[in-house]
Amino acid sequence: MKKILIFMGILSFFSYGAKDLSPKETELVNKLEFDIELMKELKKETKNGLIQLPAIDQETGDVLDEFHKGILSKSSEEKANSIVKKLKEKFREKGYLIFVFSTEEESNIIGILKGTDDLDILRYRRTDGINYDYENDDIVAKVSKWNKKFGLTVIGCGRDWLELEFKKLPTDLDAFSEEVYEFCPDSVDQGVGEVENLKELIKEMNGIWLWWD
Repeated sequence: MKKILIFMGILSFFSYGAKDLSPKETELVNKLEFDIELMKELKKETKNGLIQLPAIDQETGDVLDEFHKGILSKSSEEKANSIVKKLKEKFREKGYLIFVFSTEEESNIIGILKGTDDLDILRYRRTDGINYDYENDDIVAKVSKWNKKFGLTVIGCGRDWLELEFKKLPTDLDAFSEEVYEFCPDSVDQGVGEVENLKELIKEMNGIWLWWD
């Protein structure tokens, strides 16, 4: 994975500019049969090069020195979330999922997959809470349940964290906050300190950030 990220840095340095794709990037986009105009827009937003998304070991969740059918571009901590939120629906309408993505070495990477179901982002990254005996299927099942109730967008995820945005804020935030705490104790115990504070954060974010340390 380090080799991949070094290569990404090289592409960024020698890129033709924010609006254009280099020959290698164009070759990659065409090989994957991705929408070239959308990928140009991604590069314009990140101001960094495009490379192929790494594969994830489906048993361990480790990032592999192999490739998945997707594209990534590095962003900054300040801009990654805002870029994803800005482009999310436009990309979905075209049949693509855009999300913040992290590996063990790097965060604030923006990933692109083909699809329209945000749960496929979690399935791809194999997000889990293994320290609490939650496997990827458990995380997907819980988020799926919430999605049916409130409507959710996956903003980003890593090996042991995820960020969600609500389409409709839960009506009973007291009950929902308790459910979140039960599912993800670290959100309070290593985060906001009190369930009441968690409730306020959910309202402020119109979403939730979960991690299992």
